[in-house]
Amino acid sequence: MKRKAIKAGICLIVMLALTACGKKDTSELVYLKDFDAGEYVTLGDYKNMKLDIETPTVTDEDVESNIDLYLQYMPVTVPITEERAAALGDVANIDFVGKMDGVAFDGGSGSGFDLVLGSGSFIEGFEDGVVGMEIGETKDLNLTFPDPYTTNPDLSGKPVVFTVTLNSLGTQEPAQLNDEFVTGLGIEGCSNVDEFKVYIYDNLLNSRMEQYKQSKKNLIVTELEKITTFEEAPEGIVNRMSDTMLDYVSYYAQLYGTEVADYTASVYGGTAQEYEETIRQQASQMAQRYIMLAAVADKEKIALSDTELDEQIAQDAASYNYSVEEYTANIDLDSYKEDLLVEKTLDYLYETIEDAQGEDTQQ
Repeated sequence: MKRKAIKAGICLIVMLALTACGKKDTSELVYLKDFDAGEYVTLGDYKNMKLDIETPTVTDEDVESNIDLYLQYMPVTVPITEERAAALGDVANIDFVGKMDGVAFDGGSGSGFDLVLGSGSFIEGFEDGVVGMEIGETKDLNLTFPDPYTTNPDLSGKPVVFTVTLNSLGTQEPAQLNDEFVTGLGIEGCSNVDEFKVYIYDNLLNSRMEQYKQSKKNLIVTELEKITTFEEAPEGIVNRMSDTMLDYVSYYAQLYGTEVADYTASVYGGTAQEYEETIRQQASQMAQRYIMLAAVADKEKIALSDTELDEQIAQDAASYNYSVEEYTANIDLDSYKEDLLVEKTLDYLYETIEDAQGEDTQQ
């Protein structure tokens, strides 16, 4: 009897330790590879989801509007022939030499420089000093660098004298669409207006198709969530994703010069006081989505090959000017693999649903 009582007590302790008030201890299930995704979700009929999203098109008006932007943002300078002083809005062609204590300094001189007066391209007072000058006139501008001066902190707050000569004046006008303008753009395969229009059309369509594809993938995720039954995601993976999100918002909060709490509230909602809870909720949803897509991958036998992994690492490493060894040493490889698997699964769903809807349209 005593042995049975001890045995029963041990079993009870083990059960309590495992269930923790009815819940398994899942704190060590950190990555998708640590558990069976199918145990945490029940998938709906994802192959027959109907997605209400319009396929992009490009009209002649779209092409013309885009060309107009090229013409506006690449204006031509037309010489001013009348004799008059420089005015705001003019393109002033100038020579200038900047001196501090009578000595020219690096980066403070230029020759034949086209300056749009009023553009704010130079330090305060420079462009105002050129206004009113006559062509051929030389003038000294006694100015002070702003403090701070982020372009060159060593010059912050220091006095400077710019000796400026006004060579000529012009006005900016929109360019004219012709073969000469197109050739001047230096676009490969574009030597005339017709080729340029084809180039614009293709660029617009490719850009819109990329946006369409991403929007459709986002819609696939949200619609798949609606037909999926979720169990609570393992604590380990939620903790990891929560830490990743906190690192992410901390980085961007610092980048924008704000507090983590305020940045979180502005991007993800909620209040600044609740930012930790907000991050936790976002991480939990992200974990559920990853598990959901991993379950699809398991069901469809979608896997990431070593070749695919190596090729993507090499591509990403090159984009950051890292060697493969340096890049892999600076990433969480298991998390990286998850991201690639999720993306591959989304590509599969995109193509599967795209094909299914295309067949429905034909019927």
